[in-house]
Amino acid sequence: MKKRLFIILGMLLLCISLNAQTGDTLINQALQLFETRHLNEDNTDESARILEKTLQTEPDNLTALYKLSQIYYTIADHAPTKQEKLHCFNKGIDYAQKAIRIDSGSVWAHFWYMANLGAATQLKGIFSSLASVSEVKREINLVLKLDPVNVWALNAQANVYYELPGILGGDLDKSIEILQRAIAIDPNYSILYISLANVYIKKKDYRNARFYLNQVLTLENPHPLADYVIDDKPNALKLLRQIQGK
Repeated sequence: MKKRLFIILGMLLLCISLNAQTGDTLINQALQLFETRHLNEDNTDESARILEKTLQTEPDNLTALYKLSQIYYTIADHAPTKQEKLHCFNKGIDYAQKAIRIDSGSVWAHFWYMANLGAATQLKGIFSSLASVSEVKREINLVLKLDPVNVWALNAQANVYYELPGILGGDLDKSIEILQRAIAIDPNYSILYISLANVYIKKKDYRNARFYLNQVLTLENPHPLADYVIDDKPNALKLLRQIQGK
């Protein structure tokens, strides 16, 4: 009887282990697809499909939830209409909130909740969503409390100072200070140079803007590579054309 019980218990543990491995394998496959979306435009949707399938059997999988939040943020960024963008941002918010409920100390759950909320707020209009602006600020501060050198959050914080009007706390010099600190932490995070160039363009300091845009083009190991290929390098070239002769 004991021998049979041990056999059953062993089989049960094996099944649990295999299921965990299957879930991890699927998530790794999804992440690889997302990280190589610059090689195939279908990779993003396929990555989302795999992660959503994973949640059917593992609804509390933290990584699947916050990565889906990131993926829907990315899909929204390239969606053709305001309605489609908001739909994707809201899905991103929902997945991130579920992740936060599972682990309130998850840096990336809070980050992607903030990123989707901030993008949706900007799309709706800052003055019509002041409560959301305050929440975005709180979430950025929380992420930086959990991870003080998180350059993604520093970039977001700098963008808040860049986007907000002065009466709501906007401060271009503060934005520059934060971005330069972030570049010192991670000089290969390419979006930082785009953000810094945008601040200088807003200040009509085109010489510094050109300098940082050209930095984007000469990075040897930019990351995330997909973002660099799809967004950052093309945006740098576009901005250089726009400020040519200024």
